[in-house]
Amino acid sequence: MRKIAIALVLSAVCALPAAARTVEPDEDFPGGISADYTIYIGGVIVAEGMMKARLGGEKYSLQSELGSAGLPKKFWDARWTMTSEGRVDGERLHPSRFAFTSVENEETKKRLLTYDKTGLPQLVFDPPLSPEEREATQPFERKGTLDPVSSLLLPVVAQGNPCNRKLPVFDGKRRYDLYLTFDRNDSITTRDRGYSGEAVVCKVRMTPRAGMDKTKLAKTLKERDATWIWLAPVESGRFYIPVRVQMRTPVGSAVLDVVRLRPLGVNTAAASLEAN
Repeated sequence: MRKIAIALVLSAVCALPAAARTVEPDEDFPGGISADYTIYIGGVIVAEGMMKARLGGEKYSLQSELGSAGLPKKFWDARWTMTSEGRVDGERLHPSRFAFTSVENEETKKRLLTYDKTGLPQLVFDPPLSPEEREATQPFERKGTLDPVSSLLLPVVAQGNPCNRKLPVFDGKRRYDLYLTFDRNDSITTRDRGYSGEAVVCKVRMTPRAGMDKTKLAKTLKERDATWIWLAPVESGRFYIPVRVQMRTPVGSAVLDVVRLRPLGVNTAAASLEAN
């Protein structure tokens, strides 16, 4: 049950593990941030992670890692690594490549999505998917979708609202929509004072579309409509990223918090986003 609960949190937002590495400046990506996260369920830590967003003009590159932590790690040692890159067009992202690697109890699985000019992803799996899994989603359902990592970076135009939008997501196996609706503006201090400042709070609803209709996860998601995400501005307000996610799970309240936030290439724990 706790594994399902962790999956619920990951379906709402993907964050990534432990200590971040210093990244040298890149001419193509003059801006960017690095954030460390923790996930607690019922007051117990279950996962920790890190995300790096490299931003430059009309291009973006995202790197994220996530791993089980605390007591759950003793019986479910799991690590996920995800990378995504693409271009920014107004308030939309258009991914060009998404790579995912999972290692669960020493079993490794990989998947690669490459997007053509129409936004249709081509899939490569190792080990290969069964014919039934490959046919669980059709090309028309995959076209124009975001990968799970790209769905965390929300661009806005002219100081716009990051909420009130639909995010069509496809992770290579499952197709679902995330609906963000504006709830309120808020002041927040996350765990360990990782972020302290203003944030926009959105209510999040997930609607399964394909590839997950018969799973316990899909049934649970349909029954639970109580997820909120706190979004903070970065890069002078051009983008928003999650600094807290809160939702109910079958085993207690789940909270994802940013515990350290800093510009890329900086080794100090910078709590203020204004440094960007």
